[in-house]
Amino acid sequence: MNRLRWFALCTMLAALAFVGVERNTSPLAAAQGGPPNTAKVYVYPEKLTAKDKLSFGPSEEQKKTIPIKGEATLIYVDLMPNARFAHPTQCILISTDGARVIKGDWWLILNGKPLFRDGKDVKVDFPMVLSGK
Repeated sequence: MNRLRWFALCTMLAALAFVGVERNTSPLAAAQGGPPNTAKVYVYPEKLTAKDKLSFGPSEEQKKTIPIKGEATLIYVDLMPNARFAHPTQCILISTDGARVIKGDWWLILNGKPLFRDGKDVKVDFPMVLSGK
């Protein structure tokens, strides 16, 4: 049953990644009477390992890293992609232990290099098989 849930989650995330997840209104914006917003979802095409250093920007110094215990799939959600300042973002790490959502307020930095800053489409092969290493 867990495998079925895992594949269903991966399928859903793949669909979101290809569509770019355009929301016309968010519950938060609607509740606050604010303008509609957009969210974009990105999937990193390679597995992360414990050797990788992941952190939120803006600095590429990576002082406060996000722990990666083993092989993981990385999903990044930009909740305000048109904003050019600090704003809500999320990093989702999926491993054989489950999924973790880490809230941030900048783009991601992986091994000293900014991720997903150019907004270009990336081909991602699914399903990604994780070994738990």
